[in-house]
Amino acid sequence: MSEDLARQEFLALMREMEHRPIHVSHVAQLALQMFDGLLPLHNLGPRERLILEGAGHLHDIGHKFDSTDGGEGHHKQSARLISQRPWQHFTPREVAIMALVARYHRKSPPDLQHSEFAALPEPERVIVEKLSALLRLADSLDRNHEQFVDRVTPEIHPEKIIFRLEANGPVLREVIAAHKKGELAIIVFRRSLVFMLNDQIIDPAAPPWRW
Repeated sequence: MSEDLARQEFLALMREMEHRPIHVSHVAQLALQMFDGLLPLHNLGPRERLILEGAGHLHDIGHKFDSTDGGEGHHKQSARLISQRPWQHFTPREVAIMALVARYHRKSPPDLQHSEFAALPEPERVIVEKLSALLRLADSLDRNHEQFVDRVTPEIHPEKIIFRLEANGPVLREVIAAHKKGELAIIVFRRSLVFMLNDQIIDPAAPPWRW
């Protein structure tokens, strides 16, 4: 299926539903930067990259209906909206993965107690886990919706991943959020996470930190 047409399709839904397009577009780009830098760890291909890009742009569209969803939260509404969309350029398998990746950008990580996740074949569940780990980190790195993190470049080491940040503002809150939501990435990639700016480690345990 055409990548350009598929991209146009999820961007159209984003423009229809999203009231903070700058934030979600930035999160999508950060997620893709991490996807590209961590390729040797996840071994996923261009279609999975496109699915991550789509989930990044659509992960917050559920906000539009969050006040009427019985308290489920916008992440579940986002997944529902993606699942119910009559997609033309994504297969049902790809839609299921994209919806779950959007769902797992916050709150609980993938769990076999969740029926939609459990219904997937094991290879697809692994893809959801890997892409969700990246989206959770990317969303954390725009915690304030101010796009303070311009770029993230991962470095793979035997026991850790170093994320080198390029920033235009204070990023301590973003890194604190990334450590909180990075537990899935630690499990999936079997490495600890380190965040650096200007060759200095950002240590949330020792504030105040000066970027």
